[in-house]
Amino acid sequence: MIDNYRLYLHHRWMEGCTNASALTREIRQLGYSGDVNTVSRHLKPYRDGAIPTTTPMPHLTVRRVTDWIMRRPERLTEVERRCLDELCERNPVLATTAEYARRLALMVRDRRSEHLALDVWIADVRLDGQRELRTLANGMRRDQEAIQAALTTTYTSGAVEGNVTRIKLLKRQMYGRANFDLLRRRILLSP
Repeated sequence: MIDNYRLYLHHRWMEGCTNASALTREIRQLGYSGDVNTVSRHLKPYRDGAIPTTTPMPHLTVRRVTDWIMRRPERLTEVERRCLDELCERNPVLATTAEYARRLALMVRDRRSEHLALDVWIADVRLDGQRELRTLANGMRRDQEAIQAALTTTYTSGAVEGNVTRIKLLKRQMYGRANFDLLRRRILLSP
């Protein structure tokens, strides 16, 4: 429970706040739901004089590392950048995957219309990517025209998808009593 607040506790200890009760009150305002004893156990090495000189690594989860990889590099904090670099140094497979993911995210985010960029990305992944990435690249190669159209055109199906979702919600709300006439009235009269 305390893993998400380790960095905060470290910074507050370095600022001079050593009271476990006060620190517990502070992190409770940030969403911590544990008790003061857990915070005290976490602070015991600090009290014994084993204060780490560097900022500890945050608790690593797949979601957190994926977020670091997919976020723009300039938007990463120094700690996040350091942790991601360290992970990539330890695991070259992760470094390769991160590079391919960033290149693809850049194409999608910036809506690059160069047909060659997508071709090069697919070719690179098929040559030296991991099995999962090769599977993705093969699927993208089959749907390459649709992907290229999505990257180059300004049209979107967002409004249609939103209406379909709204209609499905109305139908679910009327479970058991949704004959077509009633459903039609609700669809046409709802905002």
